[in-house]
Amino acid sequence: MNKTKKFELDDGTYIRYREEGSGEPLLLLHTIRNRIEYSDKLLPYLTKRFKVYVVDLPGHGDSSINKKTNYDQNFMTQSIVSFIEHLNLKNLTIAGESIGAVLSATIAKKIPNRVKKIFCFNPYDYDKLFAQGVMRGNFMAFFLLFHVSLPFGLGVFFAALESFPTLWIIFRGGVHKKSAVTSEYIKLLCTSTKKTGFIYHERNVFQNHKSWLNDGSLYKDIKTTVNLIYGESDWSKQDEKLNTMKALGLSSFHTMNETGHFSFLESPKEVSEIILS
Repeated sequence: MNKTKKFELDDGTYIRYREEGSGEPLLLLHTIRNRIEYSDKLLPYLTKRFKVYVVDLPGHGDSSINKKTNYDQNFMTQSIVSFIEHLNLKNLTIAGESIGAVLSATIAKKIPNRVKKIFCFNPYDYDKLFAQGVMRGNFMAFFLLFHVSLPFGLGVFFAALESFPTLWIIFRGGVHKKSAVTSEYIKLLCTSTKKTGFIYHERNVFQNHKSWLNDGSLYKDIKTTVNLIYGESDWSKQDEKLNTMKALGLSSFHTMNETGHFSFLESPKEVSEIILS
């Protein structure tokens, strides 16, 4: 893997990124509470055709945090747009999962002259409450995130309880094949809890759930070619999938069998084949 680089943001923080391979540019965007390494299993398939860029979304992974920043969809979108423009990427393909899927669309809306195609895997665009979708995964996800959503010190107290056991259980609630969630990967995710501002960032992202909601305007007027893909065991419900499909101006979506919300981890070969097709 190539050396990690940094891109400075306007709020004084930076996002971490890597680039690997050769060919037309491809940008991979991860889910909430994830990091660059989420896409590692895709790279052996994709770098033979693309120059692949992977980023830690603002505040995620080893990217830095500003406790005065509001980490909503607009800030995330503009941050990645600035990154794309700084690197002068053109004829770009974007493939994102969860909020990364939403960002694929919102970025394409802002800079359609630079983005030729997007792949939206398991868009996380249906929360009407704090972490509503994630809480569908299992009891631990519901219990912990419900309490993290509580105001003031209570929510902060429960957010501080995040640890290897809780994160391991929560992530297993997002896959069909439980073996896709390894102890090594969860240990890597746990390193983020040591960052200054981690609790603020995690709560703030979920508190901004309305900014990610498919309310009829989120995907309006997208000109870019769109591909919509869901895991059959994704957290989204059928009506939510159909609403996203219609909002994106599509007549159908692709379903990945034996796959949940974290398809980049769980079904990397199939994900790559979809992107390469």
